[in-house]
Amino acid sequence: FTFVLSMAKPTHWADIQEKAFTRWCNNHLEDRGRKINDFRTDWRDGLNLIHLLEIITHPKTMPRYNKHPRIPIQKTENLNIALDFLKNEGIKLVNIGPGDIEKGSVKLTLGLIWTIIYHYQICKGMSGEDMDFAKAKNSLLEWVRSKIPEYDIQNFKKDWNDGRALCALNNAIKNGACPGHQGLDSSKGIENCARGIRLGEENFGIKPVLSPDEMNNTRVDEKAMITYISEYRDAVPQEREIHPSQLSSAYGDGLIEGVQNDLAPFTVEIPADCDLPLVVKVVGPANKSFPPTITKNGDGTYSCSYTPDTPGDYEVHVTLGGQHIPGSVFKVTVLEEISLGGEGKIIVFFSTTSSSAKGRRDVFDLQSLLEKKEVHKRPDFEPWIPVDILERADREAVFAKAGTRNLPIVYVDDKYIGDYDTILALEEAGKLNALLNYRRN
Repeated sequence: FTFVLSMAKPTHWADIQEKAFTRWCNNHLEDRGRKINDFRTDWRDGLNLIHLLEIITHPKTMPRYNKHPRIPIQKTENLNIALDFLKNEGIKLVNIGPGDIEKGSVKLTLGLIWTIIYHYQICKGMSGEDMDFAKAKNSLLEWVRSKIPEYDIQNFKKDWNDGRALCALNNAIKNGACPGHQGLDSSKGIENCARGIRLGEENFGIKPVLSPDEMNNTRVDEKAMITYISEYRDAVPQEREIHPSQLSSAYGDGLIEGVQNDLAPFTVEIPADCDLPLVVKVVGPANKSFPPTITKNGDGTYSCSYTPDTPGDYEVHVTLGGQHIPGSVFKVTVLEEISLGGEGKIIVFFSTTSSSAKGRRDVFDLQSLLEKKEVHKRPDFEPWIPVDILERADREAVFAKAGTRNLPIVYVDDKYIGDYDTILALEEAGKLNALLNYRRN
């Protein structure tokens, strides 16, 4: 991580907490090429939460979930799976449900992420009464005081503002990391914090969750500081300086999943002052290579992409100075076409705001036809989905997969069957029943 030293200060502790918890999540999600860019929206479909929990509880895995959620019920089911997983882990969840995450409640989602951090990192190895917040906090505080008694640390807020305590903690864990910490100018707090954060990365591989100006802020969030300092408790001095590849990350759709003949983009971030060569290699089915496009952006990031021409399993190798970055080699599945997450389902999309008489009539007639066949009573039938309530990207995916914007649209087993006119023609030709009974074919 490379932070720009700035005097800009967030106006509220919650701003610092949101940024810190986002970084903490991304430090884990990078193992699967994922990244939280918008804390309000990037949890809604449940996928990032599911992957985060799988990563931090490895080798545990989630029950079966929808990998391509496009409609609200699919996203709600994914979120329920993640929340139920936490409950089964013995974690008490208070005042949060799928609806809160779907609505983008930052406050409640921050509370959920803190619960995860607290259980799996702050209280790691603890049980029973020791997991009480006050006891866990005091335990960490006593550990810090045992390492740097000369700083008489009393809290996880203002006592860290000038950066000297952090530099001292680095030196206490690895003798010689910052021997002159007591002589640092306390008035240069941002510079000192930057030094301490850099030492944590270089000596222990601790990726920061706070920027220097956030740590220097008198309103620094206590939970964010506890999250960061707790990483030092398990820090092990490295015989060699951490390689820059381990301080790098990559994220984007091209590292998760692709679609045949569609551009698969992703971003690689490396330390801004690093001049080691970045090499990206993409290998597809039959060991075929796909030369990627790599554009250096000048800020430590690279925009990368490739275009897979065959469905199947791909590998994306990302190395810096000959060493793989976290998450590499990335395993990517390339689909033949976009998935709407409707495998094993019959789904009908329609519009509640159709302005044409034909559009409204088609909805009525299609509903009558399907009810006549009692499709609506089947467990694999999803209730009619109004495209009006879908997020724009999901709505466009529905139209793109169908190759038309004519509504209503019918999908069976995630395959486009047609609009009402097509469905009627299939019925008249005696072919509709076979399509609807796909499971028996």
